[in-house]
Amino acid sequence: MLREWPLVVFTVLGQMAVGVFWLFHLPFLVRFRTPLYGWRTSWLFVLAFVGLVTALAAAVSFFHLRHPLRARFAVSNLRSSWLSREILGELAFMALVAASGWLAWTRAPAPGLIWALLVAGCLAGGFFLVSMIRLYMLPTLPAWRGAHTPLSFVMTTLALGALATEIIVRAVAGPGVFGPDLMVGASIVIAAGILAAALLAPRHGVLGARPVPSLRPPGVPPRSFHWARLACLGTGLVFAVADIASGAGHIMNEKGAGAPLLLAFAFVLAGEAAGRLHFYGLVARPGESRP
Repeated sequence: MLREWPLVVFTVLGQMAVGVFWLFHLPFLVRFRTPLYGWRTSWLFVLAFVGLVTALAAAVSFFHLRHPLRARFAVSNLRSSWLSREILGELAFMALVAASGWLAWTRAPAPGLIWALLVAGCLAGGFFLVSMIRLYMLPTLPAWRGAHTPLSFVMTTLALGALATEIIVRAVAGPGVFGPDLMVGASIVIAAGILAAALLAPRHGVLGARPVPSLRPPGVPPRSFHWARLACLGTGLVFAVADIASGAGHIMNEKGAGAPLLLAFAFVLAGEAAGRLHFYGLVARPGESRP
């Protein structure tokens, strides 16, 4: 499963990028506003972060291909392949993020166009995420087909998206100035992620799916990845709660993320990476020997 590290990086970073884009822009979009006036600097940092993270995820994904130069053929089967749709969703999302960044940089006086572009970016990010989920919901792979796969992908998107957005906003605009309380939301999602992993994670969760007779070699991910995920998410939750309890997000504080928030992000990121390694270890590669 360690050979699947490019997919771990691709899915975790791609989901975090979508989460940041959603959680920063949706509070503006639901009020039919844009971040162009009053939030332009933070907006530019958010778009730069989302663009760089998505580009990094895309670049790392090439390491998983046996023939990277033939990657263009992966998008040639949109009618029936969720892999092709995933790539299309990612490319569309990246293009809309880049277009939004250009308009933000040039101060284009077209709020209607910007609002429509951001709505399209949110939809493209959603299509990208749904394609990632559907790609693994295969009838022949019961270990991935259960409810835990979409739950874990969505929780990764929201938890890392909320924490990363809070870091950017605090560092650029200052604490307490963004309307939604992202730290409370992140804490709730992290706690829900711990509960879902403990109960529903295939093979090692209390109620998780167990292997059934199959001609395919069974995947046997080490239990250590499952426990590492729970431990890291639990530690991240402790730091997130500590950040809330300390009042670090109060509007009177100086700009800066603060150690508890940064540690919460680092531990949650590590926990999601461990969980994704466990996820890919559930299915053995063809020809892979298992004890």
